[in-house]
Amino acid sequence: MKKIILTTLSCFILVICSVAQQKLSKEAEDFKSYTKVLENQRGAATDKKDYPEAIRLVTEWLNKYEHGSSDIKTSGKGYHSGMYYNLACYQNLVGKKEVALSTLEKSIELGYSNYSGTLKDADFANLHENKRFKAALQLMREKWDMNYILKKSDPYRNEKVVGIPVFTYQSPDAPELVKLRKEFNLDSVAGKGDEITRIKNLLLWAHNSVRHDGGASNPPSRNASDLIAVCRKENRGINCRMMATILRDAYQAEGFKSRVVSCNPKDTTDNDSHAITVVWSNTFDKWLWMDPTFNAYVSDKKGNLLSIEEVRERLINDSDLVLNEDANWNNQNKQTKEYYLGYYMSKNLYWIQCAVNSTWGVETYRENAPPVEYVNLFPGKFDTIQAWKKSSVERRSTGISNPAYFWQRPEEE
Repeated sequence: MKKIILTTLSCFILVICSVAQQKLSKEAEDFKSYTKVLENQRGAATDKKDYPEAIRLVTEWLNKYEHGSSDIKTSGKGYHSGMYYNLACYQNLVGKKEVALSTLEKSIELGYSNYSGTLKDADFANLHENKRFKAALQLMREKWDMNYILKKSDPYRNEKVVGIPVFTYQSPDAPELVKLRKEFNLDSVAGKGDEITRIKNLLLWAHNSVRHDGGASNPPSRNASDLIAVCRKENRGINCRMMATILRDAYQAEGFKSRVVSCNPKDTTDNDSHAITVVWSNTFDKWLWMDPTFNAYVSDKKGNLLSIEEVRERLINDSDLVLNEDANWNNQNKQTKEYYLGYYMSKNLYWIQCAVNSTWGVETYRENAPPVEYVNLFPGKFDTIQAWKKSSVERRSTGISNPAYFWQRPEEE
């Protein structure tokens, strides 16, 4: 049984980054305070195994929430599905199995998503062979067990790719990269160690240069120098895509080929995607996973750094994966392999995308500029392009199902 309610694991980032700073009305603040008191009371009743009292408390909360104002519903939305889940637990514990099953189904309909927790919850142990319970669990799994969804993705078709421009990168001699290198003393940041040490040092620098804010709007000028400048001037954060842009520019200023890669969920209505940076390593002869939002990289058990495609394959095949110990969010919240890889990136590795040209300010809007070219790597026949316009004034997208082409070795200069 849940002691503290959160609607889904993905709320972790969204609550911290987007909601915490919102100003609530007096009515919403009062409901928030009421909820906190009620949760303490519910916890005490649970500890005493006074399930009828716990049922009364949860039912009271649901009545106040569901008949409340829009401000109350905004304040309590994150608790709604979890309250139904807890109510289902209590109802089952007092012997009301059918009612409990209906309540559990309601919680799932409202977005309750903790499949693994429900599977292990002792409050439902007597229902594990029940057909309705199994069906409810399967419904939750198909929508919210992100590793399961990833494992069910179709294999790549490895079709022949023609008519797509060659991926391009920027020379460290480009004036803007020379300026960036000097402005932030990146030679010293990277250090004089081996290639991998330098790559990790630059990752840590980008992670610490600005803070992540998932709810932040993108500044108009999207290059490392201007992004860092606006964050410092306005004391603001930026989203994961802009953080990945900073790291890409830093890598290319130091002579590494690099891309910003969008990592996306199967559910096209889910706006909680993620963007990371990849960097070409001559040591490993592949693109390495480097995530500046979480100061994260991924290895096998032998310590060999992995690419996005290798991580994706290992998540599907249940192979070993190691997340670096110092992976964290804003130097505040430590990341675990179970959450970061098992849930968050399992969700966001269904399909991926990157710009054809990895150059300074490529995503900065310029009037009358040609559209930015993007390539999408889709599993099987999955395709999001048909749901959107293939091209617009600002962007043009092409879909392929060939990872070898997508992850091709950068051409020598």
